[in-house]
Amino acid sequence: MTSLLLLLFFWVVGPNNFLVRAGDCIDQNYCNGHGTCVESTSRCECYDGWGSDKDVAVYKSYDCSLRTCASGRAWADLPMETHRAHALAECSNKGSCNRQTGTCECFPGFTGDACQRKSCVNDCSGHGRCVSLKRMASLSDALPLSASTTYAGNEDTTRWDQNMIFGCVCDSSWEVGTGAGQRQEPEWFGYDCSKRHCPSGDDPYTVNIDETDCTNVTAAGGSAAGAPGNECHVDCANRGICDYETGVCDCFQGSYGHDCTLLSALAL
Repeated sequence: MTSLLLLLFFWVVGPNNFLVRAGDCIDQNYCNGHGTCVESTSRCECYDGWGSDKDVAVYKSYDCSLRTCASGRAWADLPMETHRAHALAECSNKGSCNRQTGTCECFPGFTGDACQRKSCVNDCSGHGRCVSLKRMASLSDALPLSASTTYAGNEDTTRWDQNMIFGCVCDSSWEVGTGAGQRQEPEWFGYDCSKRHCPSGDDPYTVNIDETDCTNVTAAGGSAAGAPGNECHVDCANRGICDYETGVCDCFQGSYGHDCTLLSALAL
């Protein structure tokens, strides 16, 4: 009788009629419905997202009561060997895991379900596209201007962060590039595309020079030179001050027009 009482004290009937040791799965509320109580060990084997062996998590609850979060390549960690680093990490080491919801709360500047990529400031202010470096390397309107920041246009690069670093490619009402008829600067500019260029024009006072001619001129930030017929952007024809908030010229005395290329009679 004593042996039977001891057996009943240490063992109870759990889910699926398995016997589990008191103090183990039974005290863990049968793994809270988010795992399986293993008969041989009386321990919980949690489901994916609740602390399974597959989950990459800083902390896993023994009773499957807390969620784990998505993982991505760590932005910063210790190298494992030569040319081997950036192991998988919960929230990519750039966020905190909400154990109740299983979602990453990313640090400022990072986004994604695992905080696995950089966010674009102000979402490019509604005047640009937020794209990865790999994507940027394939865009003809970005390459002439920023080859040094797009892996020199190598779309097949194997650099680990090619799909993690994001930036703005700003919108423009004119075609951007180094080809004929294209301009080397977009209409909207700045790291968040919040500034706007004013209309461009040739300085009317420099009769023998066309400041807008960018033939053989190397694009700023890049390595490509302008083809014949390529244009430089000259705000207000150098005859006014551009308000980069509005994109409107404030022409100097004697000049007028939306791009300040017209001269008043007094200036002639």
